[in-house]
Amino acid sequence: MNTDNQLIQQVLDGHQKAFGELVKRYQNKMYSVCLSILKKPDEAQEATQDTFIKMHRSLDKYNAEAKFSSWLYKIAYRTSLDYLRKRKSTVDIEVVDYASSHQENGTEAAINNAELTSQLQKALTYLKPDEAGLVRMFYLKELSIKELEEVTGMSKSNIKVKLFRARKKLSEIISQHFSEIENYLSI
Repeated sequence: MNTDNQLIQQVLDGHQKAFGELVKRYQNKMYSVCLSILKKPDEAQEATQDTFIKMHRSLDKYNAEAKFSSWLYKIAYRTSLDYLRKRKSTVDIEVVDYASSHQENGTEAAINNAELTSQLQKALTYLKPDEAGLVRMFYLKELSIKELEEVTGMSKSNIKVKLFRARKKLSEIISQHFSEIENYLSI
């Protein structure tokens, strides 16, 4: 399996198959970040595609000493924020319907885990897009504070403050709207 830097060099040498491998390797993560910010699957898919187009166009400017995934997260994050600015409308907040999240198949533990994940994802939609993006990248994608500094362009202290406030808001949201999962989470 080729490393990211090997694939990047291959793309720069004109091998488009290597570009496809990079896309395959990172498409789900980038889509997840875009979706957490944009909240609309179609728009998130477009932003993800734009992320990879921008990545391809500026690959020659990538510093191989930096972590490639952080650089790519930065592109996805900023592309999503650009989409929000273009939209100039408020983000729709979904009404939670607990009955529709019930699943018939699988073990009780798998059902509980799926419901927990679903409810947590819905709770994230109540946060501001930039907060949801930070929470998703830090807690769900496990980026470090240093990597988030590179991705967002914010200072370390600003990121920590935003994460603290977002956790506090998420805790309030869960206790108000998602009491069924409150027992499972320790925010």
